Amino acid sequence: MNRFYAATIIFFLQAALVSGFLFISGTILAQDKESKSPKIDFSLPIEIDFDYGASNGYAIINRYLPLVAFPIGEKWKLINLTQIIIADAPGGVPGRPGNPEPGAGDRVFGLSDLTNAVILTPPPPSKRFVWGFGPALVIPIATDERLGSGKWLTGPALRIAYRPGEWNLGALIVNLWSFTGDSNRKEVNQLLIRGLIRRRLGGGWYFTSNPIITANWKAESGQKWLLPLGAGIGRRFEIGSLPVAFAVHYYHHVIKPDGAPEGLFRLDFILPVPAGLQRPKSEK
Repeated sequence: MNRFYAATIIFFLQAALVSGFLFISGTILAQDKESKSPKIDFSLPIEIDFDYGASNGYAIINRYLPLVAFPIGEKWKLINLTQIIIADAPGGVPGRPGNPEPGAGDRVFGLSDLTNAVILTPPPPSKRFVWGFGPALVIPIATDERLGSGKWLTGPALRIAYRPGEWNLGALIVNLWSFTGDSNRKEVNQLLIRGLIRRRLGGGWYFTSNPIITANWKAESGQKWLLPLGAGIGRRFEIGSLPVAFAVHYYHHVIKPDGAPEGLFRLDFILPVPAGLQRPKSEK
């Protein structure tokens, strides 16, 4: 599938999803203002990566990352994190999260595997520091072996966040092992780290860095790590009464396995904006 058709399909899928999400979000937010029941926090980050420099060609990776946080009692929270990926990518490119050794072949468009993590967050030790721990599961729903591992994966997930003043620092750390699936595919043992460095700059603008670091423990020495270095700039705004955010990033892979992309450009959207990006009342 050529780049134009892939981009067109992704655009219309996103337009339909975002329109529906904005409608539902607006309805729920309006109901929350009138309700005294425990508040359920939710957001839908969307990332579009355009990587380049891989031995088998470029890729467009579109991630939907819905997050829902449910209160448990007065102080505990249960956070559900899901990752849904639609990709236009070639096969045989190492280092990609959840699929460190994809099947070889030409470019293909479709769904990648589904990842879900459930994080139990205890009462925070301070107003600035939050942490949580729970299981992660990857379900092999990829529409082509070039887009998925062919294996069921599971492992522990740790989420940490530290919010001193205008800064928001954190990470989601997951190690995944395969435990069943296609016997003809290689076993998986991969570390995933989604980092977060973010700072409010005033006027709705913010600095952000969100690298996705991977380590394929099954690979040979010198071929295990994919380490991006980069950052982006974003701005918060409103659609009606719903706060949303948009950012542009660039990351260069300073450490990478042979054949992996040289780097990537990223666009991201957050609907609606979580508390850590909300403008202080003094800015409004």
